[in-house]
Amino acid sequence: MPRILNIAVIGAGTMAQAVHLPVLRRRWDRFAVTALVDHSPRRRRESADVWGVEEEHRFETVADLMTAVRAKDVALDAAVLATDGLHVEDLLLLLRRGIPVLVEPPLGYSAQEVARISDFERLVGRRLVMMAYPQQYDEVLEEVVENIRARDVRMIDHEVLMPASGPLFGRAHVTASAYDLPSEKRQERRKTLQEAVVAGAGEGATQRDRDLYVKGLLTGIAHQLAITERIYGPLTELTAVRHWPKGVIPGSLELLGELEDGAPVRLVWHYLPFAPEYSETYEVLSARKRIDLALEPPSFVDSRSRSSLREKEHGRVVVTSRSSDLGAAESMWEAFHEFVEKGKEPHAGAAEALAQVEILREVLRTLVEADGRSLEADPEDEASDQEEASEQAADAGTTEGPGEAEDSDEPVAAPEASADGDVVSDADSVAEPDGSEAAAASTASDEDAAASSAESTSVRIGPLTPVPGTGEIPPAAPTEDLSAAADQLEAARSAQPEATSAAVPESGDEPHQATAAGIDRTEPADGDAWAAAADDAAEDGTTEGEEPPRS
Repeated sequence: MPRILNIAVIGAGTMAQAVHLPVLRRRWDRFAVTALVDHSPRRRRESADVWGVEEEHRFETVADLMTAVRAKDVALDAAVLATDGLHVEDLLLLLRRGIPVLVEPPLGYSAQEVARISDFERLVGRRLVMMAYPQQYDEVLEEVVENIRARDVRMIDHEVLMPASGPLFGRAHVTASAYDLPSEKRQERRKTLQEAVVAGAGEGATQRDRDLYVKGLLTGIAHQLAITERIYGPLTELTAVRHWPKGVIPGSLELLGELEDGAPVRLVWHYLPFAPEYSETYEVLSARKRIDLALEPPSFVDSRSRSSLREKEHGRVVVTSRSSDLGAAESMWEAFHEFVEKGKEPHAGAAEALAQVEILREVLRTLVEADGRSLEADPEDEASDQEEASEQAADAGTTEGPGEAEDSDEPVAAPEASADGDVVSDADSVAEPDGSEAAAASTASDEDAAASSAESTSVRIGPLTPVPGTGEIPPAAPTEDLSAAADQLEAARSAQPEATSAAVPESGDEPHQATAAGIDRTEPADGDAWAAAADDAAEDGTTEGEEPPRS
């Protein structure tokens, strides 16, 4: 009989209420929620009442939780970290006690931030972090692994259509955001989060660049990279990347890359706020077989992903279909149980998160430089921006900086004019206060007009540096105090303030540095040139069936 793990749910926001808590209650045979942490008194009270957490086990901060754990007032075996802001400081408090943690991505916004966690794991010699990419654990992915080997892959096509939050989370009846915090605390949280995003995207990044980085790359493309990495390993080369329509944030993103054996991979992510539903398809072609996956979102706890295998037998096409026995989120939690109890390797942890943030930061840099700008701070522009922000704040009678929302903890798009014309934000198009159809139709028309007139930005990117030694760290071990190791690492980091990652005495491996090299910033002149680049990446074509469909 598997042991029941005592779980702390940290962050009672959308993902916790729509995904994690429903699965934890369903799997009472494996998990017990023994603590809930959230900075909002209202959300902490309402969520805990719904999910049955006693009042003495509700906490405002992770530090308060750890105080109760040290006093043995709370039994704790593991935690899920699903806060809506920064993760690293809270995560380190848990890791210092040797507590394994399931972390909602992104782990951090910069390589320096994420390296604090990956270096800690390497120093203590074990994995304690598992990234919460539920679809990495979806059972239908095994159909791909079992039927088409990496060396036989002719093409991989992965496309996601992301609507606004309503179609994804409406059925979960999520408690509203934490508007009951004092104004000064909200401002402090926004400022801290904004500083982390600026550190990750670059001092010279505009608000538009930062939103593309956070809402498009770290949110959308990161998920897609994780799926392919789980099946066939990481991409070894990015050949091209495109963002369109120009000026619509986060808009649509397309990446072309290659696996180690040279098989081309195409990742497409669309944010379409007025789309009626979420859609995710994953297609793999070989010379003899074709597999199509229809992946359900984790928030649809009772929905099942489906696979369809097409192959020829005795001159006729045979189609084999199956569905997952469990939802992706439930499968992920089962894997987390095995990670904590048996030390089973996770599909993605801190080392993989570090590789992702470095690659995606390089993608952002290349897109920005293709637009004739830089992510490095320009002293003159910085002074001008600060002066303009001060003037805007004075006119509005507020001290908040540009691009900050009054009631949101996340950095939001701040539309700004450019030489290319007016910038349109996808975020703006979903912020209808009364949901009126007339207002929505007007915004949609504006977006369509911008989409039809805007050009795309596309660039070519070279090989990626392999990830060294990520598989050499064993998974989690029984909980113990690792504070001494954490203090040693922070002391080393303080002694090397300019270093990206402190030196770690672990089997001679260098800290991971995954960057793209050999950038060719020649931008295709038109859509035909982009299509030619895509054809070059898959010049062998397919021997059976049509081209990969786009849904």
